[in-house]
Amino acid sequence: MMASPSLPAKLNAAPMPVSRWTRLRQRHRHAFEAWLILTPVLLYYLVFAVFPVLVNVALSFTRWNGISGGPVWVGLDNYVRYFQPPYPQIMFNTLLFVVVGLLLGTVVAFFIALLLNEKVYGLGLYRTLWYIPTLTSAAIMAQIITIFIAPYGGVLNNILQSIGLQPLVLTIDSTAMRAVIILFTLWRGVGGGVLLFLAGLQGVHPELYEAAAMDGATGWAKLRSITLPLLRPMIAFVLVTGTIGWFQIFEAVLLISKGGPSNQTNVMLLQIYNDAFINADFGLASAGATVMALMLLGCSLFTLRSTRQEH
Repeated sequence: MMASPSLPAKLNAAPMPVSRWTRLRQRHRHAFEAWLILTPVLLYYLVFAVFPVLVNVALSFTRWNGISGGPVWVGLDNYVRYFQPPYPQIMFNTLLFVVVGLLLGTVVAFFIALLLNEKVYGLGLYRTLWYIPTLTSAAIMAQIITIFIAPYGGVLNNILQSIGLQPLVLTIDSTAMRAVIILFTLWRGVGGGVLLFLAGLQGVHPELYEAAAMDGATGWAKLRSITLPLLRPMIAFVLVTGTIGWFQIFEAVLLISKGGPSNQTNVMLLQIYNDAFINADFGLASAGATVMALMLLGCSLFTLRSTRQEH
């Protein structure tokens, strides 16, 4: 029977060779774990985000009705068509809604959040009431607005006639219909901005206001010197998400104005829908989606640059 090797012999024995793969795995263990966790998310993102965008860009250079045959290469024809009437008017309408609605919605949401940040009785109820429109069905509320402003038998005209005034035909007034679309979208979406601003305001330490008050600062001075600088990141976030939201106006235009009168309230998202599913022109619709994506990217970058903290 052979004797077992002594302890010094075991200590002096050469270590077992470690493979290159084992050393690499041990050195980058955390990176491997991270990639293992992120792989399902990345696959989902590639399949449902990146791939559809690439297909859309490819279709924008073709002519296809989406039913028969296959896409036919037409080069830049769809983009040339998109800068001919009525599409410039539609792009102008979209930018008009984005600029006016975004500025108005951000200011309104900010000052509502300032009021809701005060300690008043029933504060939880007021906060809930402002957020409820965000949870309502856009289709149902749009139908209610349509009934309210209907030129014949509408609620508004019935009220005007009951007090001896002439009825208003708002559906043929482009300015009035634009105002209706903006106010309706603002009413439905202001709750999200209020919630974000309120979260930012509650993160500002009260001692900062107390110190400013001891130095004789007024309410406007506190707002300008403390509140707005500290909320700059939140303001940038609200503006960027608001830009995306206003570019995506669809239900209000489809159900209230239907793009009229004379395309004065038509927007890009509705026109993309019409081109694809009403006119059966998927190539032109894809070109519109690409143009809209580039416009959205440009507006978002401009917003981020405008609100960036200067050091």
